[in-house]
Amino acid sequence: MQKYSPKNGSGAVVILFMTLCFNILLLLLLSLTNSYEMAVVLKSGLVALNMYQLYYLFMCLSLYYVIDNDEIKIISLWGLKKVAIPTKEISGYQVSTGNIRGIRLSGYGGNNFAIGRTMIDKIGATYMYVTSSKNTIYLKTDEISYGVSPEDMDAFISSLKINGIHESSWELRLKKNVSLLKDKKFTVPFVISTLIIAFITINPIVQYLYNNIPVIMPLSFDAKFTAVSYGTGKQFAFHQMTLGLLNMAVLFCMYYASYFISKYDKKSIYKYIFVPLALSVIFLIMQVRIFLTFR
Repeated sequence: MQKYSPKNGSGAVVILFMTLCFNILLLLLLSLTNSYEMAVVLKSGLVALNMYQLYYLFMCLSLYYVIDNDEIKIISLWGLKKVAIPTKEISGYQVSTGNIRGIRLSGYGGNNFAIGRTMIDKIGATYMYVTSSKNTIYLKTDEISYGVSPEDMDAFISSLKINGIHESSWELRLKKNVSLLKDKKFTVPFVISTLIIAFITINPIVQYLYNNIPVIMPLSFDAKFTAVSYGTGKQFAFHQMTLGLLNMAVLFCMYYASYFISKYDKKSIYKYIFVPLALSVIFLIMQVRIFLTFR
């Protein structure tokens, strides 16, 4: 078994810098906003953002590669995340020493590093574990390619050849767009999101028509959930319906983004559909809280 350290790059520094910038921006917006809905969305976004950023930061800091007799392992997060690629499934490799040219599908990256899924020019959909684009090796399998950046590239390539893996080239073949609604892993969160959005859109109108909403209702709240403006029950119902329609717009945007991405990498689509799901749950909780407090 041979262990290879990744080549030092700017990935961790870039992610840390961007994390600080995003946090400063969101905290500034949070301090300036006087809207309950916006404050909840910003706080939720702040938590999600930091989890996302720290995940890829720690991956960059803990990444290394292992080659043994029958598989290549990509290990990160201090052993908690392991990707094992059987050597018999690797049909060849390519070497690249320039900037990364491609479309990021998920994860983090830029011209000089990439962690996550990327559509690489002339390579195809690729799991990128590249800390520096100066030493990039692409490993080809039938399902997807893998990108690594070992510090000692010559020794890494020698180990590949010993295991029967040789340099080769291959054609990029795009898949057809898949039928998203036939995929249960996509359909379930999509349907749940649709039902929640339909509820938060229609429920206020139904409650108003059945006279279950007081004549005077709060239309906006400050960040501490104190009502700052009031209106009629009708105005309240249509305001809540508008928030539901905004959620619906996000759902449609994420659906078509998933459809576009599906021809490059099917597995990336699942991350997109959880955005409207999380957002709709947040707005559902806020609407329920308003009804329970002011009815």
